Amino acid sequence: MLTTLLLCSAAVAAFLLYRHFQRGAHVVGGFIDAPPAVRTAAKRLGFRAQPNVHSIVSLHSPDLCVAAMAVAFARMDENTTLADATLAASLTKHLQIDPSEVDDAIILSAWLVDQGGGPTSAFERLTKRLKQLDHGPYFSKMMSVLGDVTAAGTRGMPSAPQADAMGALARIFRTA
Repeated sequence: MLTTLLLCSAAVAAFLLYRHFQRGAHVVGGFIDAPPAVRTAAKRLGFRAQPNVHSIVSLHSPDLCVAAMAVAFARMDENTTLADATLAASLTKHLQIDPSEVDDAIILSAWLVDQGGGPTSAFERLTKRLKQLDHGPYFSKMMSVLGDVTAAGTRGMPSAPQADAMGALARIFRTA
């Protein structure tokens, strides 16, 4: 009797262990495919991909969300490539991010924008996520960072996709 009970419990334990390892790649699949620089940046910033959830929804920090929005906003201007130094200075100034973490935030933000399906769709998803994370105080900080990105752009004015993104931003934050 005892032998049968031990064999059954060993079979159940083996089955559960097999299912656990079988699900592992599916649970964090997108994050495992990330380049090593992104994984190390995420580790330093404390970003953890949640199982069966989009990477943008896994964001836990409004600072990181604003940084990703700035990267997406900068990528919408096709004529200009924003220097990382300009973005880093803006993030350090307006968000008071530690200078040692700014480079990691920019690396992770660029990856999040790519995971979001391009700058326009990522910007909209990030805007919704920022609204979920923070209902007000980060809005002025985000607008300051986006203003710096716009000033460093083509003519100091937003491009057409950036203007459309600002309209989506106003629409999302206006709705309760």
